[in-house]
Formats: sequence, structure tokens, C-alpha cells
Amino acid sequence: MKASVVTILALLCLVCCSQTVSAQGPAFYEFLGYISGLERNKGIDWNSTLYLLYTGQVTPTCFTDAYRVYNDTILVKSYASNMLDSTGKMTPSGMFQGNWVAMGDYEECTVNANNAPDKPENFQTMYCSVAWGGIPELLAPENQFYAQGVCVPNTCTDKDVGLLTGTGLLGVKPMPSWYPIGLTCQREETYANFSGAAIAAIVIICIILIIMTVSSFYDFVITLYFPETRKLTPTHIFLSFSVFTNARKVFSLKTTPGQLPALHGIRVISTLWIIFGHTNFFTIGNIEISNKLELAGANKEWWYFIQNNMDMAVDTFLLLSGLLVTYLFMKQLSQTGGVFTWRDYGLHLLHRYCRLTPVYAFLIMIYTCLLVYMGEGPYWATPSNWVMPGIHGCQHYWWTNLHYINNYFVDSGVECFGWGWYLGVDMQLYVMIPGVLLLLYKKPKIGAILTCGLIVLSWVLHGVLYHFLVHSTLDYIGTTYKYTVTRMAPYLLGVLLGYVLFRYNRTIPNIPHRKKLLFLGWVVGTVCSLAGVVTPTAVFQNTDPPYYIQNNPAWRAMERSLFASGVAWVIYASSVGYGGIISEFLSWSGWLPLSRLTYTAYLVHPMIMQVYYMSYKGALLYSGINWLFSFISFAFLAFVCGFAASMMAEAPFLELEKILLPSRRGREAKPEPERGDVEGQQYQPLVQEAVADPRIPNYGSVST
Repeated sequence: MKASVVTILALLCLVCCSQTVSAQGPAFYEFLGYISGLERNKGIDWNSTLYLLYTGQVTPTCFTDAYRVYNDTILVKSYASNMLDSTGKMTPSGMFQGNWVAMGDYEECTVNANNAPDKPENFQTMYCSVAWGGIPELLAPENQFYAQGVCVPNTCTDKDVGLLTGTGLLGVKPMPSWYPIGLTCQREETYANFSGAAIAAIVIICIILIIMTVSSFYDFVITLYFPETRKLTPTHIFLSFSVFTNARKVFSLKTTPGQLPALHGIRVISTLWIIFGHTNFFTIGNIEISNKLELAGANKEWWYFIQNNMDMAVDTFLLLSGLLVTYLFMKQLSQTGGVFTWRDYGLHLLHRYCRLTPVYAFLIMIYTCLLVYMGEGPYWATPSNWVMPGIHGCQHYWWTNLHYINNYFVDSGVECFGWGWYLGVDMQLYVMIPGVLLLLYKKPKIGAILTCGLIVLSWVLHGVLYHFLVHSTLDYIGTTYKYTVTRMAPYLLGVLLGYVLFRYNRTIPNIPHRKKLLFLGWVVGTVCSLAGVVTPTAVFQNTDPPYYIQNNPAWRAMERSLFASGVAWVIYASSVGYGGIISEFLSWSGWLPLSRLTYTAYLVHPMIMQVYYMSYKGALLYSGINWLFSFISFAFLAFVCGFAASMMAEAPFLELEKILLPSRRGREAKPEPERGDVEGQQYQPLVQEAVADPRIPNYGSVST
């Protein structure tokens, strides 16, 4: 009775004192009465709450503010009503589809409630996510907990929130028997001010932007008034940061005669494939899905093989890297008469490092120092998602990435820029491969046998290590998925392909039945590619119970080489003039600008996804069409942001590298470099002017 009188008096007060409220109809008062009754009828365990207070387990300040919110909600004060309204409530809708999520309203809690006119002085709200245990397994087979957003006073510690939501004083407890098993509170003061590292990163970015602006203006002036000065070395150095000059090179559709243009299409398609796969991958651990059962059933869709094997695109990049390293290295040896000194080896590594590292380090800096300031929301910067451990790993282990050994530092909180593991694998192979290539050049048979032996060794080690180390998907991602020795087979297939193209000068050997063999090559290449990509999904969808062939060590050892072999055949057939319509498609000049941005797009796209998913304000609804449109958006933004990163930290340093570093013997007369594939290797066009090596019959190379 007393509570009813208090409620009526509060409503009359609102009617008399608030012009806005007085303009509302009966439905508005009905809603306010509902809010007041919801708070009044909460099943609060007062005995437990007071026990926690008297035993010191809950701080008095938190209890006082929580009790004030309880009373003010019954009195329908606007700030308290906003707090209750923004708290997630258990309203059964789609729970049998996995919708065990009630995120509430983040903006209403953090903005509306804090700006309410009747909010007490020195009182602030904060948003917390609570994970409830005890949910019935039979009703929620795909869920481990119920996720709820609650709006609470910011004077409460995480421990306070956990205890008082458990007793029902804070928030709205979903079920009496449930219990909190984890929570995260968004404390705005944590990121209210920039850290020292963030300020330093902003200063560096501003300096680069200033240099780019001045350089671009200088480029504009000398182009109009002093064109003859462009040939001077100091001018070249200063123009390295000109957006006009660098953008023209990126968007140019010109190709050097004799180049392998099919590679451009392969690079872009492979990058898009990775982005498509990561569109789904980066939702895991970062955001709640409201229809988890429907998402779990996606593996029955016909197109699932594209998603399931998106990481095969990385093997395409390894294949391309091995191909071009070999082709260009053989060309260099043919120019120097087979001589390759330690100085040549040092320059071989130095040029590579200077081409890959500046933009890589630049983006790691942004990821480590600035990413946490790029948004807000219920999922933002929560320790339980996949982003924060990566940022913490970069704060202490960034040096592993810049030394390209990061693929062996994969534990949570240690791994930095997780998708950069590929660059570690590629660089390590680049460091080790010259010895194999020298042997392949001077003793072709022995070199070919050694290369094939290393491929077989990679298969064996992959299978053995998988058998003993991998017991779950996470085990696989943290071990054999990123080890250089288990990922080198496609790279070595690229080495053999590059050697064949070099030896026969990109022509078909004069052998009988060439057309039949070419047709057979297309058949075998197509079968190998489809077998590697389609088989796991086809087997899973057509067996009962479903059989996951990718748990088989032998299959894991061979699947990547199968797919890479098919891609290698497409490249070979296109290079010797028998690619047909596929070669025409992959050689389309429209691929060129995107191809030059694939390296930076690969590096930046996970950051875009993480900012988007962590900024999301509610639960995400899964559907195939949603995923498709998300992929298109992410792909577009990846190339746009990749272009910006290229202008700031890739293209300028590529130009400086050409000007300041000594040229490598055999590559002195380099043509204009082609910048930017994911490996960072395809910077030199492959032209088809044969130069015979007098010591080796039928050897051909590319002159520079």
C-alpha cells in the first residue's frame, strides 16, 4: 500500500512539474507505472544483500548508490527509469534458435541516463555485460551462458556488480537459480585520455601527413614550372611522399610487355577470399549472435566450402612468392654468371626487409596504440574478446613481428597482429631459399630432387605434428597451421614452377602430343584444386554421422599442396599462352590497381572488422545475405584504407629504397617496380627477353 501511494505521488509530481510529461497521454503513464512496478517486484534477496554489505564483500558506496537507484526507479525518476529500461531483460523470443542474449541499450545507459535532469550530483552510470550460468542445456545446446547488459552506478567495482546482480539488487536477474559466471564493465575513464603511446603515434601520423602535404605541393609546383628538376636525386627523394606521383603509379593500367598479368587477378581474388572468410571468423569471440542455431547450420549450405577453406588463399600467396623469388633470382644469376656472394645475400635480405616492414610497422603502431580509442559499445575493449589480447601482445611482443618470427609466438596475450603470421612464414622461407636456388641453378637435377624432398618432408612433418599436437581447432591454429616447416610445400611448388618457366623461357618444351598433355594438365589441375577445396565440406555434408576429414593428419598434410598444384597449373598455362578465357579474365587490366593494394588491404582489413564488431550495440542476426553485404563493405573499406596506408607508409619507402639502397648485381637496370601484393614480392615485372647462359643448354632468363 505504501509503495502504491509513493508511486501515485511520483506520477502526480511529474504531471505538475514536467511540461513534457504533462503533454503525454494515458499510455505514457501506463509505461511509467510498468517501469516502477518492474523495479518494485524484482525478486531481490535482501538477506544476502545485507550480509554482503555487513561482511565487507560489497563496498558501502556501491550499495548506497544501488539502493538509491532502486528507490528512484520506484519513484520513476527519469535517470533511474533510463537505467532500468536500458538493462537487458529476459523476454523469450527466439531462445530455441539460440537467442540467449539481452544486451539492453548501451547509449541509453551511458548517455541518456547520465544526462537526465534529475540525476544526483556526482553520480555516473556505466554499462556492464554479465554472463549467467545455470541455463538449461536441453533448451540451449549451442550456448554456454546467457548474456545480459545491465546499467549500474560506476562507483561499483566488478566484484560488486557480480555480487549484487546475483542477489538481484542491480539489474534484473533473469532466473532465480542462475548465477553470474563472468562480467565486463565499460569504464569510460579507462580510455578517457590518450596514453603516452597513443600521443606518440598521433604525432608520427601528423608528421607523415605534413610531409605528404608539402611533398605533394612541391610536386604540383615543379610539374608546372620546373619540370627539368624532377631528374635531380634530391628532388626524387622529396617526391617520394607525393600523393600525386604515388597515386598515379597505383592507378596506372599500363603493364610491361612480357609481364605475367594473370598474377594480378589471382592476387586480388585471393585477398577477397580471405576477407570473405574473415567476415565470419572475426565475429567469433567479438560479438553475440542472436540466432546461434541458424549460424551453426550454415555448414550445411552448398556454398560453405568457400567459407570453410578460405585459408587456402594464403597458400596461393606462398605459391606466388616462391614462383617470383625463383624466377627473379635465376634471372639475377644468369646476369652475374652464377656468382652470388655474401654481399649479394645481404642486399637480397635488406631490400626485402625495407619493402615489407615500414607499412607493417606503421599499422602495428596504429593497432597497438590507437585501436582502443576508435569506438565504444557493449563489446568495446572487453578483455574477453579476441582483440584485447592481441593489443596486449603487441605492447610487449611487437619486436617478434618486426623480426618476422611472430608465427611462433601464438599464445593469448603474446601473439601480436595475429594475421601477420603469414609474413613470418614467408620471410623465413625467403631467408633460407637462396641456398636451394643456387643448387637448382648450378646442379639442376640435384636441386630439383632436393626441392621435391623438402616438399615430401613438409608433408610428413605436417602429418606427424598434427597427430601429436592437435586435439582441437584452437590447437591447430596455434601449432601446425603457422609453423614454417608445415606450410612450406606450396612455396616450394612455386619454386619448381619458377624454375620451369625460367629454364624453358616461358615456352612449352618440344615434346610429342603437347595439346593432349595440356588438356590433361587442365583436367588434373582442376581436379586437384576442387579436391582440396570442396572435399572436406562435401564429405561432412554427405556422411551420417558427419565425418570431418580435416581431422585426419594425412589429409591435413596434403590438402594445401593439392590446391596449390591446381593454381600452379593455371599460372603455367597462362604464362605459355594456353590459358584461354581464364587467362583473359585474370589478365584484365582492371585488376592492376587493386593488385598493387593487396598487401596493405590484407594487413588492414582485420582492424576494420574488429572496430566494426566491437562498436556494435546489440546482438548480430546471422543470415547469408547479411554476411554477403558485410563482406562487400569490408572489402571496399579494406582497399580504401589500404590505399591510405600505402600512400603514407608503403609507396614513399619503396621509392626511397630504390634511391638510397645499393642495387643488387644483375638487377641494376630495374624497370619501374610493381608495388604491393600480399607477399610484397611482386615488385619487378617479368619480361621475356631470353639471355642464354653459355654453360647450361636451353637456359633462358629475363634481362633487365
